[in-house]
Amino acid sequence: MGPNNLAASIYTEQWDVNRRLGELGLEEAILLRAGERGWVAFASCTLNHPPAIPGIWAWGETICSLGEQLVPRGWERINESMWPLVVNKAGTIALSAATGNENTGNKEADPLTSSAKGPKTVSAIFANRRQLVDPRMLLGPIEPVKTPGRATWLLLIHRDLSARQMRSELSRPISMDSEGRVDGWAERIILSPQQLDGIPETLLGGGNGPQSPEITVEIRRRA
Repeated sequence: MGPNNLAASIYTEQWDVNRRLGELGLEEAILLRAGERGWVAFASCTLNHPPAIPGIWAWGETICSLGEQLVPRGWERINESMWPLVVNKAGTIALSAATGNENTGNKEADPLTSSAKGPKTVSAIFANRRQLVDPRMLLGPIEPVKTPGRATWLLLIHRDLSARQMRSELSRPISMDSEGRVDGWAERIILSPQQLDGIPETLLGGGNGPQSPEITVEIRRRA
């Protein structure tokens, strides 16, 4: 997609995190609860599960939790070509989730998504980049008249099993590397790290696993 020469705005202080999330109509507790829901799903798996299942279930439960918490607040669940999103009432902010690498939650280094993303993420990134042309977009006003298009944010989650810690951030992607992993961000909202309890020993060497499959459905016309 080309190099990213834009420096990310990074929010780390609690007051600044709360302020920026408030501008997006969100709260840190909502995002952390979603990540913890995913953790419970991940930790419920054993060696008898297929290797990909812990990460996929964690991703699915994280998305589910976002919907359960935000839909009653006026947000909407949508699926775009099998990519589930939670979108605010104005249609200007969309949320999804993904597994991040060890730099997730580290203000000193940019994180990568752990796996390559598909065409829907590519389209969302191009839309996010176009919005950066308008400086007002960096402030993230929610009113649709001030926000042409829709900004897509990823709840990026890394489960550090050796440290028994979940690190996460809500970040706005704007570039991908040659392997299809998201590697550049316009904004990074660093969330409070959470200690993980009840980690089965069988999972300690398993890493995060694939978390956010983006399914492309090919439709062919019948002959």
